[in-house]
Amino acid sequence: MNPLGLLVVGAPRGAAAEVQTLLAALPRGLSVPVALALHRGAQELLVGPLGRRCPLPVVEPNDKEELEAGRVYLAPTGYHLLVDRDVVVLSREPSEHGQRPAIDPLFESAADTYGPAAAGLLFGGHEDGWAGLQALRERGGRAAVIGEGAPLEGIERVPLSEVKVWLARLSYAPRMKAQP
Repeated sequence: MNPLGLLVVGAPRGAAAEVQTLLAALPRGLSVPVALALHRGAQELLVGPLGRRCPLPVVEPNDKEELEAGRVYLAPTGYHLLVDRDVVVLSREPSEHGQRPAIDPLFESAADTYGPAAAGLLFGGHEDGWAGLQALRERGGRAAVIGEGAPLEGIERVPLSEVKVWLARLSYAPRMKAQP
């Protein structure tokens, strides 16, 4: 199993409270960056509310900003958030599923860039994110759904209360006994 290099999270507009609960459960010493696409209105300010209980800094990144472990990168209003070789890419491409930011572009860019070193969490109950989550899984990444929606093959369902355990499992690397 490849070590975890990036966690991507996607959620619909109505899941902001659940996203806040998820962020609060992230370990303070998380060794990977977190990229978050949350559907939002043009005037919604979310960095403050999402960052209140999160032990990690929550930021709206600038284009080409380097990804740093232990930070949450929230897609800014009106931009798709993508990742490419350890940097954030902000895109004004057309909306997908009626959303910008949309979840599929983030997940697909994580699949392309990180492959098996990426993990994706999708809050279900909407259509955006399923294609990206499937792409992530097809490229060897780990994928899970929180909430509604029938998971696709190889994509597990994780209750919000168990996300911390799921992340710990992903980060676990068994030690090999040295051979004489």
